[in-house]
Amino acid sequence: MKRTRREFMGLIGGVGVATALAARAGVLHAQQAAPALAVTELRDGLQLISGAGGNVVARAYEGALLLVDSGAPGYAPALRKLFGERFGAAPVEVLFNTHWHLDNSGGNEELLGERAATVIAHENTRLWMSTEFDVEWENKHYERRSRAGWPNKTFFTSDTQPLAVEFGGEAVSYGHLLEAHTDGDIYVQFPERNVIVAGGAVTAGRYPLLDYITGGWIGGMADATTKLLAMMDADTLVVPEVGPVQRRADLEAQVTMLQTVRERIEAIALQGRGVEDMIGEQITKEFDERYGRNSAQFIELAYESMWWSRLRGIVA
Repeated sequence: MKRTRREFMGLIGGVGVATALAARAGVLHAQQAAPALAVTELRDGLQLISGAGGNVVARAYEGALLLVDSGAPGYAPALRKLFGERFGAAPVEVLFNTHWHLDNSGGNEELLGERAATVIAHENTRLWMSTEFDVEWENKHYERRSRAGWPNKTFFTSDTQPLAVEFGGEAVSYGHLLEAHTDGDIYVQFPERNVIVAGGAVTAGRYPLLDYITGGWIGGMADATTKLLAMMDADTLVVPEVGPVQRRADLEAQVTMLQTVRERIEAIALQGRGVEDMIGEQITKEFDERYGRNSAQFIELAYESMWWSRLRGIVA
């Protein structure tokens, strides 16, 4: 959809009217044939499990498990089998959801069962799980999730001071990443191991997915990445939503890409041109080798996310 320079200027000034969105097919939660789960040792017994949709991070201690994310729907049996082989019959005691997307929270119900586990997330994540809504860019309707899978320990604040929960004598920190991939993104930090699980706020080998319908936007993603960088040193391991562990240089590259693309989108929009022009001018060209070839979708989502951020009053 091509928007006019006048419309864009109106929103830059905080004034604008929502327009109808052109629905396009998305690939947010595409389910493919399940690959074998792979386990990577992070540090000191902290393990990364890939191949279950989104990355899952696990730590066992004295017959109990702490998980960060639960994978996509349908992978719970494979995860339970793997947990049994590696950790015996240890039940899940603490589960973090880094955001609402099904690739990351879809295994909640099956993995928890009747266990009275502590499920931690931002309050916005619980709200998305507990309602039904449409994601127009994905052309998909989401039903209200079963209450058994909802987070039961949520928080609202986006203060700079992290929260913490103790597991196995270790304080595990977490906090909000404001309006990045969604409006409920959190990070989970294991300070003693120098590991951060960042969910959809960090990408590996592909462009970030900016789910503007549920509160994500390109400026928030850049801010979230900058916040994570302030928590890191040269040895920090960062677990993205999907893909291999990232390092400080990877996050620095992500910030540069996000800021550059945002500036280019603004410049073209203020000339009265639209998404087709941005894609045609290959505004992500120098970043495609690192982030893959889904640049057209990324540009459209980034553009729409900027409109929605103005309409929601996130940016003055």
